[in-house]
Amino acid sequence: MESGDCVPADVRLTRIDSVSLQVSQASLTGESVNVSKTVKTLPESAAMLQDQKNLVFSSTDVKQGLAWGVVAYTGGNTAIGSVHEEVQKAKEDEEDTPLKK
Repeated sequence: MESGDCVPADVRLTRIDSVSLQVSQASLTGESVNVSKTVKTLPESAAMLQDQKNLVFSSTDVKQGLAWGVVAYTGGNTAIGSVHEEVQKAKEDEEDTPLKK
C-alpha cells in the first residue's frame, strides 16, 4: 500500500518502508485526524478498532507512506463489513416496529 491507495481489505501490516504510515480511518471510525500505523504486535487489550495500530482497514485511505501486509479479512468479514451488517440489522428491526404498521 502507498499514499493515495484506498485499502480493499483488512490487512495486517508486516513491513513499513517509509518513515511512517498514516491512514485516514474517518470512513470507519469517524476519527478526524490521520492514524499512525505500526508493525508491532499489540497487547490483547487492544480490542477496539482505534487501538489496532497494526491493521489497516478496508475502505480507509493511505495518506502517507509505503507498507506491506497480509490480507486478514475480506468482504463481510472486514471491520466495515461488520458496520454494514449492524446497520442492516437496525434497519430490519426498525421496519418491524408497531409504529411502521
